[in-house]
Formats: sequence, C-alpha cells, structure tokens
Amino acid sequence: MLKKPQLTPLRQSHRRRGAALLEATAIMGAWTVLFVGIFDFGSATLKRNLVSHVARQAVRLAIVRGADAGPELPVWGPTTQTFLISDDHPIANVLRPVSGGSATSRFEVRLEWIDGGNTAEQRVRATVTGHFSSLLGVVAGSRNVPLQARSTMPIVH
Repeated sequence: MLKKPQLTPLRQSHRRRGAALLEATAIMGAWTVLFVGIFDFGSATLKRNLVSHVARQAVRLAIVRGADAGPELPVWGPTTQTFLISDDHPIANVLRPVSGGSATSRFEVRLEWIDGGNTAEQRVRATVTGHFSSLLGVVAGSRNVPLQARSTMPIVH
C-alpha cells in the first residue's frame, strides 16, 4: 500500500489562500451586481414617477387655461401641441419650473384637446414620454427603456 505524501502546514496555507481569493472574487462580483441593480431599479422608479408627475402637472396647467381663462392666464388649445420640456415653447416655459429640473429635460410632452375645443367640460390629455438608460442594460438585455404617462382631465374654465 502506497502512502500519500503529507503536505506541510506552509503548503496547505498557500493552497487555501488561492481558494479564498477565488471565493472572495465571486462573492464581491455578485454583491457589486446586486448593489448596482438596486441603485438602477431606484433610478428607474424615480424616472417613471417623474414622467407621471410631469403628465399630471401639464394637464393641470392646461385645464385652467381654457377659452374662459380670462386676462390673468393665456388661453391654451385647442390645437395639439408637441414639444420637449427643454424647448423655448410658451407651454414648456410654464411647465419647466414644476417638472423637476434637468432630469426631465428630454421628456416630450403632447397636449391634446380630445373633444376639439377648449371650453369648460371638454377634455385635455397630456402624454409625456421619456427614456431610462439602465446601468445594467448589458446584463438585462435592454439599455434604453421607454417610459410613458398619460393624464386626462376636463377643462374647468
């Protein structure tokens, strides 16, 4: 019967250090992906909420600027308007301060007067579109995620 050669304690510790390095690398890689994923998901949620907020604010601003708005507020509509929040557009200029700053600058806003007029009780719809650029897009398979929100309300005056 052949006897296995015994490893000295020094040789055993060298072999264990190599295994520990491999394990630490695998665990650190998994933790990094997990933390970046949490941050990415939080950023996507924030951007989605911003798109919804801008849509609600745009329609709220539009419903008080109907045909009977009076001299205090300019009348908006009834023609469809499409613009970026960053554009030099009269509606974009009013919407920009309530839209959340530079994070929304690439959002496209579309205001439609659904019933064809801008008198009381006729409806206005705001559609806001944007994109979220994922940090983990390579892993998930899609780098640019489209975002869209709609809000519809009747004109109050």
